[in-house]
Amino acid sequence: MSQCQPFYDTEADIERSRHAFSECLGDLQTWFHAVRHPEAYAAVGTTQPFFIAYQPFNNKELLSHYGKVCNEWMASMPLDTPAAQSKHSQIRGNPFATGRKIRVGIASAHIRNHSVWNAITKGWVQHLDRTRFEVWLFQLGRTTDEETARARSEVAQFEDRPKNLQAWVRTISEADLDALIYPEIGMDALTTQLASLRLAPVQAASWGHPETTGLPSMDLFFSADGLEPVDAQENYSERLVRLPNLGVCVEPLTPSIASPDLRSLGLPNDEPLLLCPGTPFKYSPMHDQVWARIAKGLRAGSRRGGWARIADRLRGGPNGRLVFFRSGNDSMDKLLAQRLRRAFDSEQVDFDAHVCLVPYLDRPRFFGLMQHAALMLDTVGFSGFNNALQAIETGLPVLAREGDFMRGRLASCIMRRMDLPELVASTNEDFIQTAIRLALDPSRCKELRVEIAKRRHILFNDIEPVRELERCLI
Repeated sequence: MSQCQPFYDTEADIERSRHAFSECLGDLQTWFHAVRHPEAYAAVGTTQPFFIAYQPFNNKELLSHYGKVCNEWMASMPLDTPAAQSKHSQIRGNPFATGRKIRVGIASAHIRNHSVWNAITKGWVQHLDRTRFEVWLFQLGRTTDEETARARSEVAQFEDRPKNLQAWVRTISEADLDALIYPEIGMDALTTQLASLRLAPVQAASWGHPETTGLPSMDLFFSADGLEPVDAQENYSERLVRLPNLGVCVEPLTPSIASPDLRSLGLPNDEPLLLCPGTPFKYSPMHDQVWARIAKGLRAGSRRGGWARIADRLRGGPNGRLVFFRSGNDSMDKLLAQRLRRAFDSEQVDFDAHVCLVPYLDRPRFFGLMQHAALMLDTVGFSGFNNALQAIETGLPVLAREGDFMRGRLASCIMRRMDLPELVASTNEDFIQTAIRLALDPSRCKELRVEIAKRRHILFNDIEPVRELERCLI
């Protein structure tokens, strides 16, 4: 797993790491087949190839190899779960023969105010038809809040008592589920261990971590029509299920909003702010030049019109700031800044005059900053669903760079759903030129805010994906 780094200096480094990861997996599998260590299962999920998803390549082959290892190692766990499953299945019988409700389990470490819960799981828990489905919720994580308490009250059974892996396996097996859904696989160790086992007749993953699991134990992957390219099945080891529209029933956050002090953040109040809200590892070295070329275009465009009066007042100074956010990991933040500086130097653009790195903001101040900004620039290669949705909630236009894989289409799906193709770029060049044009055209940005305010309701409380999920499970 040490081959899967969160941050790379060059594209060549990425390619070398992928080759090394594949070779190491082969060595690991050879060792296991020779030794058959009796406690190998305990290692599954302790470290995971999480950062492979941030590389703009088809990862099906690599992750299928990894998934096979996980399945084999979990099979070494001594527990009589198959017998328990068989016994309970005989008692309950086929739901279509007995007329009983279909029992659906949802297992997640993030049943709380978290991006996976807000975007995906909450809509299922609230809207699955209780006349046909009995929902069991398995809270695998230890962090709880008001959302956890609300979820507990909305389901037939809420389980958070098991204290170790074996106890969780026993609890989920004895629930005798008809289907078991994991909203994300790849972000939590216990979730990956459980997902590597067969604990229900039908098992499915979804895009809380937007990448195929590679696990032979996963039958389905719930995605969305708007998220997937035409040939998307080739990217998945599971059978891909395209739910309608955004694929989820999501609510607006409607938080309290606080205007941030721009001066204390080091931000100008007389230039268009272009928010780049991704965490550092979302920014691939393959796209560093994109941000430098946007800044270069803003500098050139400021002398031709749009914000020309501001530029005159600044005596030819910069006209537009790219606003990146610190992650809290100082070394990673510094590496990103160093890498971007090299790209800016190659374009002969002053990095410090065009880029601001600001601290992480709490939700009220982030919403306040979005109200003040001119544009949000989505990350290239690994898009941001929740960031884009929050921006739309404030009326801030989001420019999306539509990628080749689902994880690069989360924001473009939102823009297309609102019928705003102007905010979707299909190439890096289109992304660069559109960002420059909009940043230098405040009147158009204002018009887009009005259009977004009129259309954003279509994104929220969409029950159609839940109904299609029900049909699929039936």
